[in-house]
Amino acid sequence: MFPAPFDYSAPTTLEEACATLAERGDDAKVMAGGQSLIPLLKLRLAAPAIIVDIGHVSGLDGVEVGGDVRIGAHVRHVDVEQDQALRRVLPIMADAARQISDPLVRNRGTVCGSVCHADPQGDWGSVMLALDARVVARSAAGTREIAVRELFDGPFTTRLRPDEVVTEIRIPRPASASGGAYLKLERK
Repeated sequence: MFPAPFDYSAPTTLEEACATLAERGDDAKVMAGGQSLIPLLKLRLAAPAIIVDIGHVSGLDGVEVGGDVRIGAHVRHVDVEQDQALRRVLPIMADAARQISDPLVRNRGTVCGSVCHADPQGDWGSVMLALDARVVARSAAGTREIAVRELFDGPFTTRLRPDEVVTEIRIPRPASASGGAYLKLERK
């Protein structure tokens, strides 16, 4: 099936993206990798009037391992799987990334996009809950942090406002004597 017609915006700055979202509100959907949104568009389960593609916005990439671990909005599942510094601090992240879907999705889909999609079958939601993560959401009005435990309203719904774009996920750095593992039970 083909998606319903929509306008397309590819802003190059976060301010431009936020302005478009503020102007279009509920009519807009944000996309980075598209692995969550595109299937919904094809099935017409989502029919936004405009897609705001943040793939060209600078400053949203990279993994930073400091006091908090920071995962930018452009960071793809494969980036998490291969990041050695992240693997040393949060090996559960690499465990989870390795088990996500297939190589096509891992190479295109983003961690933040997956969390924002709020699919109960998705891998990152449970990992972020276990790690007490927070998302950083930006709008024209400013920036706010939302604890992941408060982000999810239900299946496929979050407390993100229509004018907000998630710029990163922040995860508290665990104590040195901590550990974890991610195991996935597949349906046969």
